[in-house]
Amino acid sequence: MIYGLLFAALVFPLKGALIRWRASFTPKVQPVSELPPVDDVQRTSQPRSLLGILQRVNAEEGIDGLYKGILPTLGFVLFWEQMSIPSYVIIGFLHVGVYDQNTVLVIAVVASLKIVLTVVEAVIVNRAVTTREELPSFSLGRALDALLSPTERKHPYRIFIIPGLLVACTSWVLYIVGTIALRHFFVINQIPAYFKNWEDIKSYIPFFVGAVVFSLALNVLVLTPLEVVMVRLSIQAKARQLIFLDTTPDEDHPMGTVRSLPLRLRTDENEYTGLINCATLIVREEGWDVLYRGWWWTAFRGLLFI
Repeated sequence: MIYGLLFAALVFPLKGALIRWRASFTPKVQPVSELPPVDDVQRTSQPRSLLGILQRVNAEEGIDGLYKGILPTLGFVLFWEQMSIPSYVIIGFLHVGVYDQNTVLVIAVVASLKIVLTVVEAVIVNRAVTTREELPSFSLGRALDALLSPTERKHPYRIFIIPGLLVACTSWVLYIVGTIALRHFFVINQIPAYFKNWEDIKSYIPFFVGAVVFSLALNVLVLTPLEVVMVRLSIQAKARQLIFLDTTPDEDHPMGTVRSLPLRLRTDENEYTGLINCATLIVREEGWDVLYRGWWWTAFRGLLFI
């Protein structure tokens, strides 16, 4: 558990920059009438790479900016660490278990819980990283005031009806569960229960390598766009409020200083209305490559699901 938290803290500046990069709105250079206008706060040139985001954040916000949002992130890391044993049990069932009615029921319950918590984590962590407001470290209530819209604070269940977010998170979880189950049928079942000698193992090495490469490529192609869309949809409600914020604290913002962002968020009134709509607008306004920001991160993490 301690090592998991230390590793998460160590790589957090990279993860935080990745979230900001995926959230960053970088429209195509050529003028397009459908693109939302650039507001006064966001007229500076936008970083178009992960390294550019890291440099901009470090230059404008320093170490505090690099670690903005780390507390909720570590909180979820700690929670998922506590959930690791049942999660491994489920993965074990998916790989080598017998697919009877009880197993399917357990998998369905755990997957449903994973979907719900993934929505909550996406909203809290992504907004904590990209918010312009200073988040208090030891006041959960005030932090939630900064991260949630007035409607969401009054009715917390509304985070589950953010357009497209629940569908995106459900697709993400079901893809992971589904691909693990498919590996059981098409990979695990093709392997002998035990090997007698090295020669037996050698004959399966090309099969293993091919399965791993195919799995990683499929993860990148499917999961990366889903994760980009999840970031965009999860911050949308708060991103639109940026156009009403000043760069100085006032009575309407008891959190303290309200900073300008080192990146531009999409604040168009023509908001994303769902999973497909979000992906379509990203491609139309910014290009296909935006959907695959951080594909290497997804590929690396995908090794955990093999």
